[in-house]
Amino acid sequence: MTTAVQHSMRALPQDKDQDVDAATIRRAMGRVPTSVAVVTALCDGEPVGMTIGSLTSVSLDPPLVAFFAFSGSSTFAELRRSECFCINVLAEDQAEICHGFARLDGAKFEVGEWEYHHGIPTIKDAVTTILCEQDHVFEAGDHLGMIGRVTHVDFSDNRPLVYYRGQTSQLHGSGTPD
Repeated sequence: MTTAVQHSMRALPQDKDQDVDAATIRRAMGRVPTSVAVVTALCDGEPVGMTIGSLTSVSLDPPLVAFFAFSGSSTFAELRRSECFCINVLAEDQAEICHGFARLDGAKFEVGEWEYHHGIPTIKDAVTTILCEQDHVFEAGDHLGMIGRVTHVDFSDNRPLVYYRGQTSQLHGSGTPD
């Protein structure tokens, strides 16, 4: 083993003077840009949805994705009762949808343009639309995670909306990687 590898394997020193509290973690993680998405489903025949900033790809085989929500979220409790859901990754011009679905009250589905795929409400012109069957829900600290088995995907070349340092933002640059 090389000295550089041995050095990188050492444990990080513990700084006993630093408080790692929720506010510090929030400020630190706020410097990591995240996607902005709205998860939608039908619950008892009514559309339900919430804004998330924690979408991640879990597996390609089988195709699995996951997102997280505060364990006390009443909207997540409704989504949890649905067998299928859709993750709509928002485009940079869809910030109003993000903010509308982040509220606790109001007519969320009156914001944006909607289509239905396999009976699930989807946002027209989203960057990516991922239809899923609920695989399972798990605890993660003060949040719950939901893993979905991907059943259908649509995507566009629209630029994504991102969340950075406590607010929605747009990516800069002119090129697209694909």
